Amino acid sequence: MIRNKVTQVERKTVAQNILQQLIELIMNGTLAPGEKLPTEFQLMEMFGAGRSSLREAIKALAALGLIEVRVPEGTFVSATMGGFFTKQLALVSKISFDNIVELIEARIKIETDLAELAAWKSTEEELKELHDCLELMRTAENNVQFTQGDLQFHIQLGNMAKNSFLIHVLHILHDITATWIMKVIQTESSKKLAVSQHERIYQAVASKDPAAAGQAMTEHLESVSALLLEVRDKELKQVNSQQE
Repeated sequence: MIRNKVTQVERKTVAQNILQQLIELIMNGTLAPGEKLPTEFQLMEMFGAGRSSLREAIKALAALGLIEVRVPEGTFVSATMGGFFTKQLALVSKISFDNIVELIEARIKIETDLAELAAWKSTEEELKELHDCLELMRTAENNVQFTQGDLQFHIQLGNMAKNSFLIHVLHILHDITATWIMKVIQTESSKKLAVSQHERIYQAVASKDPAAAGQAMTEHLESVSALLLEVRDKELKQVNSQQE
């Protein structure tokens, strides 16, 4: 029942908020592939939104390939997400800084859930592999190796959650954000911070503590978002100084 999993949205960004919530419901499996969505009236009531805003969000979902509108049966979650993944990968070369910040926000939503699931489902062998990824970050000799270790840590954590759809989405988000993430690990202090944050995530997962794992992941990615904002401000200052 999705009624208990949605929140009424702010009027200024109604369609965008509806879209974000529906994508999250599809990603976390609340709305499963092939499942019929509630009626338009029911969705309007659940989101506290008007018809035009809801229809705008539904059109965006259809354009992404996440849903199929079948007349007169109704609207259904797509049985296959191939179209969605293809469209998202096509956006990689067009991503702006503001989009990256939004994508980090999406990662927070998705990877918090993945960390919690991993804490529930992980095996000893999987935990060993996750620790190996952490060691790769610790022993990295350059930024490329460090980023690879970081990526492998998050992908391994996703695999441990054992949710194939979320894993596909995770790969896409990491493909899109990888180049930008490199910008925030240029210093030894930022690397040490990242390692300590990943250590917290690992310890929470190894302790089978979903709440702590989710919280550690949220704090890590919020830190990444804050560092990206610092990078943005620094680059803007450089551009402005060159124009003066």
